[in-house]
Amino acid sequence: MITGAFLAVWQWVDKLYYWVTRLQYVDRNHHNLFRVVVKPYRGETLITRDGVRLKKGDWYAKLHLHNFRIAQLLTQTSRRKGRRAEIGIELMILRQIRSSFPALAEFLERHPHSNRIQVLLGTTFLHSGSEYLGFDAREIPGIIRMQLKAFFLKLILVSCHPQGWKRLRNYKHPLIPKRVFISREEFNRRYSPARLK
Repeated sequence: MITGAFLAVWQWVDKLYYWVTRLQYVDRNHHNLFRVVVKPYRGETLITRDGVRLKKGDWYAKLHLHNFRIAQLLTQTSRRKGRRAEIGIELMILRQIRSSFPALAEFLERHPHSNRIQVLLGTTFLHSGSEYLGFDAREIPGIIRMQLKAFFLKLILVSCHPQGWKRLRNYKHPLIPKRVFISREEFNRRYSPARLK
């Protein structure tokens, strides 16, 4: 169970993390679930489903889910019990993520490096069904790197979810984070506010 004291400490840590990683809020006023860093890519070459190649030195948008905001949302629904409530919580998060996409597209359009951004890329446990949103999902390269990512993301999941460690133990599938990515062109085609009108 997430307590008020825990959230207060997390909020302080989150502010420090925000400052260290140079994150930018997509839309602070409307509680968008994404924060972003736009920078040159340093990893192995990625190829999106529509053939865009992201190579070292290419610019991309690194996506970070605003986990503190997700924790707040979960706290608001933590009084609900049972399997039905659990499914409702997870569907709520997915709906919030999808509804955050149009503002993310608009944010990237206004970014100083907008014309250089080729791909949007993030790391998450929430990769199941990502293909229906237009994203590709790939394993994180390197065992040690993957294990470190998994460890920190599991801590976030345990901290965020009302059932805590119980939710982690009862998860049906192995909790392995993956990289999810989509070309900027495909993302705009699906989620640009101008396209959705």
